[in-house]
Amino acid sequence: MKTLSIILAGEDRDLAQVLDEIKKIKTAQIHVELVALPSLKDELNRIRPQLVIYGANSNAESVEQQIRSTKQSFANLPWAVVSDGTNVDTILNFFRMGAIDVLKNPVEFQDVKRLIEKLVELDNRNNQNGKDEKRKLVAVFSTKGGVGSTTIAVNLAVELAKQKVGKILLLDLVLQHGNVADFLDVLPQYTLMDTIENFERLDSNLLENSLVKHELGFYVLPCPKEPEEGDFITSQEMSEIFYFFKANFNYVIADLGHEFTKTTISYLDIADSILLVTTPDVPSLYNTRSAFNTLKKLGYGPEKVKIILNRHKMKGEIDPSVIQKTLQTSLFSRLVDDPVNCLAAANLGKALLATAKGSELAKGFHELGTLIIGEPSKKEKNHVPS
Repeated sequence: MKTLSIILAGEDRDLAQVLDEIKKIKTAQIHVELVALPSLKDELNRIRPQLVIYGANSNAESVEQQIRSTKQSFANLPWAVVSDGTNVDTILNFFRMGAIDVLKNPVEFQDVKRLIEKLVELDNRNNQNGKDEKRKLVAVFSTKGGVGSTTIAVNLAVELAKQKVGKILLLDLVLQHGNVADFLDVLPQYTLMDTIENFERLDSNLLENSLVKHELGFYVLPCPKEPEEGDFITSQEMSEIFYFFKANFNYVIADLGHEFTKTTISYLDIADSILLVTTPDVPSLYNTRSAFNTLKKLGYGPEKVKIILNRHKMKGEIDPSVIQKTLQTSLFSRLVDDPVNCLAAANLGKALLATAKGSELAKGFHELGTLIIGEPSKKEKNHVPS
């Protein structure tokens, strides 16, 4: 296991608690040194750490000056700050300056643990420099409720996080009464509406530190808290935000709901893959055929639109071959019917991949994730069945 080197820069009384909490971390080998600000540059040249944590409780202005000075010589060195948390503008300013995190006093173990996890992620990313990183926007969509779109979006995000393919964002674009946060039992402080309202001053650090990071390793951005807020969202501002998300995450998985709204079409335009969900029953198949034809009229070809057959093998199902002939395209993925495990996971506020890991449906999500990772963006061709 690689040893992480961290410098705590500032006065001892500002950083003593951080040191205590770092010592509790058992998942990484960490070497820590306390350094006074006047000696910082010399120690940075000697130690070459992966992270500097500044103590800013006593004199935030002096620390800001030190950070600006240090960045001139060590521009790519990650850094964080310990702050008393009473001045929101000061905290935002640290993020705008490039902090990967701001720890608020009293410092808690979970916050320090999250910072170390972020440092490990950054270090791994730096070790992969020179390799092409995939960046994909994936849409999960259907024009009929109750076919399992949210379940698929949630578990696809979990599966991609498990396969460690970079940073994953799960996005709830069901602007009125979306359920992504409920499916995962998370209480977000920051929603899509906050992103829109603060977009002009938003950067990657501020965005990442405002999102909920799920315990399974992906980020979550829920729908607006109030349903009426969705009426004030325009397609133009959403397009800019979607491009911003793509620049900052390797995979963005969006639950789009069931209607061709302006926001939905804005995302579909930019998306690399559209997963059109159907179930093996007549009402769903009629809706899917209509949606598939609409997507064609919007200019989305078979290389972009993938049919997901959910609840495969359900009692009384339409045979998959009939579904393929009706839609005149092949099935990209088949996910078996598993109502017991799906309902249990939803009631627990957990992903099915966390509650029923060995189930046939969990294996289906693994295969779907592998397909999404492996498919070339906008190059794969579907074959029309005879």
